[in-house]
Amino acid sequence: MTNEDVRSALLMMAQAVTTRAQAMKSQATRGVEAHVNPIVSTMASRLKDFMMMNPLVFLGSKVGEDPQENVDEVYKVVNSMGVPSIEKIELASYQLKDVSQVWFTQWKNNRPAGAGPIEWEVFKEAFFGRFFPCEK
Repeated sequence: MTNEDVRSALLMMAQAVTTRAQAMKSQATRGVEAHVNPIVSTMASRLKDFMMMNPLVFLGSKVGEDPQENVDEVYKVVNSMGVPSIEKIELASYQLKDVSQVWFTQWKNNRPAGAGPIEWEVFKEAFFGRFFPCEK
């Protein structure tokens, strides 16, 4: 791909963005609003707010990770945000990476059909059961 090809592609993209922006502005000035699902919008904004709080990430494979500290910190964030009980686990799962994310996905998928939303205490018990070191 030559520089001229790249320049041409960028010019076309800029024109497309400009055209789209003009169409959106025109639509807004006519008083027509795009339909937004309030539940999705609320969850998206909660996720954005949650991530901005920079809660701890838990890998489940790193020496010295403290599962209790992770659960306490994540709970503190979701609780201070006023997140409804059913959404707490969904947000908390965004901070699970690597081994802990694989565990969570398998645990969630293996729950009985019709088990309903996951309550925080149920998640916490399962999480601690998996990630607290066994004492001998």
